[in-house]
Amino acid sequence: MTKTHWREIKQTEYLGGHDLSDGKGGFREIAVTIKRAMKKKVQDIQGDSTDELILEFADKTKPMIVNVTNARAITKLAGSPHIEDWAGKEIVIGTTKVKAFGEVHDALRVRPYPPKKQAPTVLCVECNKPIAPHKGAPVETIIAKSTEELGAPTCIPCWNKLKEAANEANS
Repeated sequence: MTKTHWREIKQTEYLGGHDLSDGKGGFREIAVTIKRAMKKKVQDIQGDSTDELILEFADKTKPMIVNVTNARAITKLAGSPHIEDWAGKEIVIGTTKVKAFGEVHDALRVRPYPPKKQAPTVLCVECNKPIAPHKGAPVETIIAKSTEELGAPTCIPCWNKLKEAANEANS
């Protein structure tokens, strides 16, 4: 059963730990690309305004208020402490339980690693389906060996059919 985090009831302008709720009592991570970082006046719960570091993202993810811990993580990932250099950088955001103000909170944290890049999908020249790992053989190996043997990237089922057809033609 999917559950609703209580913070989801009152929509907020900025990204919070509750926005990463997986609906099952846990939290997911998101990969985002920084569109820009900037200083902006933000009102707190008491109505006081403070200047905060804000990240806007290239997709529809809500902007994020960046604390010192997250700014340091972005500085390491971006290779620069200058917010103007952060645009275009990809980061992963997750949640971590932190003790603050006498309570434990689900705080946003920029992970110390960049998003994992997914290898581009290569389609089999025979069936036009994505080539997938097979019995422990990684996609890259299947592509390399099938291209070497057959002249084009081929999935294992099609590769086996082509080999059977070649064997029958030679007998």
